[in-house]
Amino acid sequence: MLTRRTFLIVTTSLALLSGCGFQLRGAPQLSFHRVYLSGALDRGLDNEVRTALTRDAGITLVAKPDLAEVVFYISPLIKDKQILTLNAQGTVSQFTLLSRLKFRATDSEGNELLAPTDITISRLFNYNDVQILAKQSEEQLLYRDMQHELVQQMLRRLATIKLKTNTEH
Repeated sequence: MLTRRTFLIVTTSLALLSGCGFQLRGAPQLSFHRVYLSGALDRGLDNEVRTALTRDAGITLVAKPDLAEVVFYISPLIKDKQILTLNAQGTVSQFTLLSRLKFRATDSEGNELLAPTDITISRLFNYNDVQILAKQSEEQLLYRDMQHELVQQMLRRLATIKLKTNTEH
């Protein structure tokens, strides 16, 4: 009886969720297929961008800009760390971590498809001198998480690009 009740609750919940239009956010659907990446990125960000474009969005990266439907310019990732609060002893107790990414997109002739865009993400980071090694690892994890979120937001912005189809052959 308990398993039947659980089954009914689960199926009712799923039916209600599907009825309200709830849907998990999937990978953005891009209206183009060939991209040329331009910009000097560090290895971690470069790998993440390439993976997001090729695996998640199904894009083919090309070696020359004239072969691409979209030329994507990405500026290097900027990381910043600002002191937010000090404790009674005058040592830092909290930082604000910032990551900023700038990018733009053109077609192969240089026509602007996506205006220069700047995305900034911040995280609060509690600091403690006693746990210095753990806090250094936590800081790196926060920066990696922010980088992943920046790339996902960048893909959603790229999804707004609608290429004009050429009907003449």
